Amino acid sequence: MAAGGDLFGSVCAQCHGPQGQGNEQLKAPSIAGRPAWYVMQQLRNFRMGRRGSHPSDAQGLLMAPIAKQLSDEQIKAVARKVESMPQITPQMTAALQSPDIEEGKFLFTERCMECHRYNASGELTFGSPPLTGLQDWYLLAQIDKFKTGMRGVDPSDPYGTKMKLSSQFIESDQSKHDVVAFILSLNPPAGHSADAAADGAVKVAEGNSNGPQNAAR
Repeated sequence: MAAGGDLFGSVCAQCHGPQGQGNEQLKAPSIAGRPAWYVMQQLRNFRMGRRGSHPSDAQGLLMAPIAKQLSDEQIKAVARKVESMPQITPQMTAALQSPDIEEGKFLFTERCMECHRYNASGELTFGSPPLTGLQDWYLLAQIDKFKTGMRGVDPSDPYGTKMKLSSQFIESDQSKHDVVAFILSLNPPAGHSADAAADGAVKVAEGNSNGPQNAAR
């Protein structure tokens, strides 16, 4: 059986890149450093038709047949490989149009922080993945997919259905760009560690009424 690194090289790297850095032209996001539990969850969602079955979800339709070719053991192996890869620091692109980061901070605090945590590091208990390490164009696209029902409509995907509901609170394109810009601001500078990002996020969260101590419970 192929090891996780071999599987990644032969199955994932063609779209997501050899370092898992993503490819904007293919709309394939960075996956480097994604938690193994989340990678396994999403590959199984693709395999079971809970994700990637909507006729307008071009990227999902590409991922679904790939996931269906993987056994449970292969999914575990490639998920461990992905988790071991250094997370990238995405740069803001032209996909974001005149964002207001302060407004994005407010919206994130009100609607996203409870599940994704104050520093967007995610929370296994809630099935909420990290949002750091993901490109702005991918985050924008996923919000749209949840809002329009391309993702998160299968009742056997409770975390997806929760996100579909939450996405409805992002009521305008401007709000969507604002909150994504704030999420990008939580990433560490290129070359810095994830721990440095967490330290910086604590400082950001100090202005929130709940404070980082409550947010991290």
